[in-house]
Amino acid sequence: MSQQDGTVVADTITIAAVDDHPIVLRGLADLLHGVEGFDLIGTAPSIDVLLRGPGAKAQVILLDLDLGDDTRPPDNIRRLLAEDRAVIVFSAAATAATVRTAMLAGACGYVPKTDDVEGLATAIRAAASGSGWVSPQLAFLLLTDDSPDRPTLSPKEAEALRLYATGMPLKTVARRMEVSPETAKQYIDRVRQKYRRVGRDAGTKIDLRKRAIEDGHIDGV
Repeated sequence: MSQQDGTVVADTITIAAVDDHPIVLRGLADLLHGVEGFDLIGTAPSIDVLLRGPGAKAQVILLDLDLGDDTRPPDNIRRLLAEDRAVIVFSAAATAATVRTAMLAGACGYVPKTDDVEGLATAIRAAASGSGWVSPQLAFLLLTDDSPDRPTLSPKEAEALRLYATGMPLKTVARRMEVSPETAKQYIDRVRQKYRRVGRDAGTKIDLRKRAIEDGHIDGV
């Protein structure tokens, strides 16, 4: 928040979009123009063009997966992360594999191009605040993913992860699950162990929240 003339106003979130289809970029500009607190400061057909223009300074980058320039989506995401930008994938492709690949590369969110402006706006606000986000529909899709690096959790482990990843202390998780704090801790410890076995870091609460979002256990809002 910022203050002007004694009146508190919401800070503006600066946004840029990368897509090789001019019609999509024009549509995004029209779509975001009517959302209070958003400022689309640049659009570009490629990462190279974006980084040479004003859009390079945007807080949040909306990135299409297939730019038609032989670049790889994970490389594009990591390149923007190296510029300290939050990345939301905005794509027509919405399979469990594409969503998880993008999230594992470091994207803050994933929004299908079929989503509405409210969903896109929610993702942008989450990314600007440092949170991750996928839509409830995509979260359900991720829950059906059987990739080898996605650990299989028991119903109790999954419930403990969902509660803990939303920010609850272990004692609160235990009360919600009607178990002892030690039992709740055992559930979380087993979740961490299962993620470690598939090579995905889950040592901190922040790490666990990221894993929960990536695998569809929570939507991140």
